[in-house]
Amino acid sequence: MIRVLQFADVVNRHDFIDTIIQKADPSRFEVGVCVRSDDSNIAAPVYDGRTPRWLLGGATRREWPRAAWRLADILSRWKADILHAHHYDQAVIGWMATRIHRRTRLVLGRHYSDAIYRLPSGMKRKAFLKIERSANNGAKRIIVPSALIREILTGRQGVRPDKVDLIPYGFEPEKYAGVATSEIARVRDGLGLEGRFAIGTFARLHEEKGHRFLLEAVAALKERVPRLLLLVVGEGPERSAIERQVERDGLGHLVRLLGWRRDAMELMASVDAVVQPTLQEAFSQVMVEALWMQKPLIITDVSGAPDIITDGENGLLVPRGDAAALARAIERLVDDPGLCARLGRAGRVYVENNLTIGKIITRYEQSYLRVMES
Repeated sequence: MIRVLQFADVVNRHDFIDTIIQKADPSRFEVGVCVRSDDSNIAAPVYDGRTPRWLLGGATRREWPRAAWRLADILSRWKADILHAHHYDQAVIGWMATRIHRRTRLVLGRHYSDAIYRLPSGMKRKAFLKIERSANNGAKRIIVPSALIREILTGRQGVRPDKVDLIPYGFEPEKYAGVATSEIARVRDGLGLEGRFAIGTFARLHEEKGHRFLLEAVAALKERVPRLLLLVVGEGPERSAIERQVERDGLGHLVRLLGWRRDAMELMASVDAVVQPTLQEAFSQVMVEALWMQKPLIITDVSGAPDIITDGENGLLVPRGDAAALARAIERLVDDPGLCARLGRAGRVYVENNLTIGKIITRYEQSYLRVMES
């Protein structure tokens, strides 16, 4: 039996970490979970009695060394064979912990694309990259969800290609099974969507998510497509800037800021199309959710999207930061219901054939087995 500890800030039910915990073969793998916070910000996971769990704490970078010692103690007491650390801070803590308790092998989940390279401070960028290089060198394997991230590691950071496994996130169909037709009708009625072409964007309100370019696209279409309605689902530091842009461009009748919502899946099921104008992404979970729910998708060509989307077949790809391209793609969907239907059907087929957790979990298992053989 191979013991694998998943280490993250938080884990939400049916997210890409929870699916590993829940679906790994129990005859070969015992999977535990360690988090720095038990405040799941969407929905708490549901574990059975077989899943050991630890709350580590240490939420600030000042607490990294203490958190590493605590994590090393957990690894030692549980006799963990593998630590799978997800995201930057956890990678650093995990690297330090596995230097203390060397019996446990380190696997990194690299879930950010070029975010470090986009830092405005050159000194900060160099420091982050130096620390990341140490963690990368200490890892037995690095698992990435997209070809772009693999290229960053192997082409820009000198990681050996044979050390990197490309595994897209696995999705649990059960997450979407509860969206009833009656709920969709309720949402559409409550938001007054009948007679409108409703597009939804689902993301933190942050500069890197590109909301300003989507609002520019809506402004360009307000005369040509007066029935357009944009639902902005999410919350974050860019809210004030978005509100000012909506007011400045006279978009109050075309844009609704819905904030952070627990019924995001019901909202997604209720719109006519999903538009993700993001500027930086590792692997968009919203992308796959939209495909599964048969929503025509417009997404920028960020990390992960070109791996999954064939333009015009199962979605529409547009360049990052290009409001005119977003406007053209939206108008194309408004004018062509047949295209919307074809994209929706093809998206669902793609996810069913390639991205359900039942098809993905064996790739994680194979990666863990390679770690044990190294």
